[in-house]
Amino acid sequence: MLMIRDITEADREEVVAMMKEFYGSPACLHTVPEENFHRTITAAIEKSPLARILVLEETDQSSAERITGYANLAITWNNEAGGIQVWFDELFFKSNARGKGYGTEVFQWLEKEYPQARRIRLEVTHENTRAISLYERLGYEELPYYQMIKDKLS
Repeated sequence: MLMIRDITEADREEVVAMMKEFYGSPACLHTVPEENFHRTITAAIEKSPLARILVLEETDQSSAERITGYANLAITWNNEAGGIQVWFDELFFKSNARGKGYGTEVFQWLEKEYPQARRIRLEVTHENTRAISLYERLGYEELPYYQMIKDKLS
């Protein structure tokens, strides 16, 4: 069974380790400085209205809970959608939790948690075919924009 809850300070180091694994995987095109992980986690713990990190815990038959993944959300207003957009920025499961249907559970939870959201948006690398398959099964479709960024270094 999967339990979904907000991150706490006690989860920081385990979530940072998963973030490092996520950004070192084919799911990402580049690495991210560890200080960014800590800033995002701090914002989520301090209940920023823009950032939310979910800890995903698997409960076994003995009712013991263990962290098995995390999700990173960013909440914005989207004019194109005409309202709140939940940007599903990251979804990561440890290898022993993959293929159990937990990804679907997280998306179902997300839609119940944010019924006012006009759009749920995510990005995925072309190489991450397993994730693309899940997202398409859940009704997501490609948004054919060419994304561009300019990172502020300070």
